[in-house]
Amino acid sequence: MNMTMRTIFEQYMENPEHQRIFEQERVLVDAAELVSTAMEFRGVNRSELAKRLKCSKAYITQVLRGSQNLTLKTLADMFYGLNCRLVISAVTEAGVMVNRPWNVTHETSNAVVVNEYKRADQTQAQDQDQNQNPKMAYAA
Repeated sequence: MNMTMRTIFEQYMENPEHQRIFEQERVLVDAAELVSTAMEFRGVNRSELAKRLKCSKAYITQVLRGSQNLTLKTLADMFYGLNCRLVISAVTEAGVMVNRPWNVTHETSNAVVVNEYKRADQTQAQDQDQNQNPKMAYAA
């Protein structure tokens, strides 16, 4: 007799309400991880991001822990503060659905978006150079 043992997680996920709650939590964790990755990429710590967003370091910590119920506006603000653009996509059984990227120039080329961010990064670096202490912006 071949009996298949289901894990507690598999049993839990049989309930559609549990599946919905799991998706909510997954999105919060994914968002927090993406913010953290963007912070590392930009070399920005929690204090600097809080300063850029005019909020507390404690709030940034709550976001990174996934304990904040984030709105799309809050996520957009966080990525704006990191000089990144959040792109939203959905995954179905048929594959990934992605919206067409857009920008204020309404050009369809991703090169325009990349160039916008390169220019912003260069401007930020120039501003730091003028202050004669480029590391100061990232101090804790």
